Amino acid sequence: MKIPQANDVARVLDIPLAIEQGDRSAQEVAKRYNFERRQAQYYLQAAELLGLVLKRGERYTLSQIGHTYVAFTQPQRKDMIARRMISLPIIFLIIQELLITPLHRLTRDDTEKLVVSRTGIHGETVHRRVQSLFSWFSWLADETGAFKVSKDSIALA
Repeated sequence: MKIPQANDVARVLDIPLAIEQGDRSAQEVAKRYNFERRQAQYYLQAAELLGLVLKRGERYTLSQIGHTYVAFTQPQRKDMIARRMISLPIIFLIIQELLITPLHRLTRDDTEKLVVSRTGIHGETVHRRVQSLFSWFSWLADETGAFKVSKDSIALA
């Protein structure tokens, strides 16, 4: 599953609100944000990965967590998303590695090796996945202050 870029995290955070307002298909989400259906599917998949939405055929509905999310204030939503991101297996694994490595830092190459060893994906998909992970860690860094993210590495702050 593709994780959207950091500047797109805001759209992922808006997906449950869009669904609550009636945009329940990839086509409707694409129209709402003025982009391609395929791109809309990435955002919907990310919201599904975070447990905010459920796919029912070609339509999406709010999960129980999604209903809670839309009822929260903006700061509560960000807190919820940060916690849900951290609980994702690949993000949790990267955090574990950051904690146990002597420099508390992973290079992009280290992260790629970790992704290959744990997910089995290869080739260009690895690079795209790692770029997305770096983006999500950038968002987490901005929201929590717990990480430092550069073009080439992720580190504990």
